[in-house]
Amino acid sequence: MITKQKKYTKKVVVTDDLSTPEARGDRLRCIRNMANLKREEMCASDDLNINTYKGWEIARYGGLPMDGAERVIRRVAREGVICSLEWLLHGKDHGPYSIPKDAHLIKNKNKDEDYQDIIKEIMVFQSCHTNTTYIEIQDDGMLPIYEKGDFVAGVKKYGDDINSLLQENCIIQTVEGNHFARLLRASKTKNKYTLVCIHSKTEIDTPVIYDVEIESAALITRHYKPIS
Repeated sequence: MITKQKKYTKKVVVTDDLSTPEARGDRLRCIRNMANLKREEMCASDDLNINTYKGWEIARYGGLPMDGAERVIRRVAREGVICSLEWLLHGKDHGPYSIPKDAHLIKNKNKDEDYQDIIKEIMVFQSCHTNTTYIEIQDDGMLPIYEKGDFVAGVKKYGDDINSLLQENCIIQTVEGNHFARLLRASKTKNKYTLVCIHSKTEIDTPVIYDVEIESAALITRHYKPIS
């Protein structure tokens, strides 16, 4: 019986040394080792073809593509390893994180354990959806809804689909690779946007940023608050 290989598309544009096929292959091996998986185990399901996967690790044919990365992220999530698409493809965003298998048994929580529980919930969200993203809130720009130290997550939209998120609180990824949460508004300049802090008394120097070119926007559909 001949098994037809899946075709993977959505090639990754190399913008720097962190996004080359070789760099992507190194990070791919990293998260596979974190998940304690051999290549054969990594590709035990229909989601991943072992020959194609091997090519990604050794940087053949342009290396790991976007939709292949999404499948890999879902696979290692089943082993308790959280990895963002931005890190795997471009070396940016949060690095991979391993969830202890007995994390749900922890009763006396401190901040680190609280963080583990949040990441575990994000892992479930990532396993159910493709093209997900998440960030930790780093400023007071989105008070009173989102506080510093909260985590938010959503499913990314690209291109013209971003316009459907106008007037919504979103996770923004700029073309420079920066990530933050802001209210998304239209701009007078074509294919650019205005990013707004919703907190009227924010300490941020630039509460409104005009004419921003963005790579993606994700409606915030998940909000995680630390208990500690």
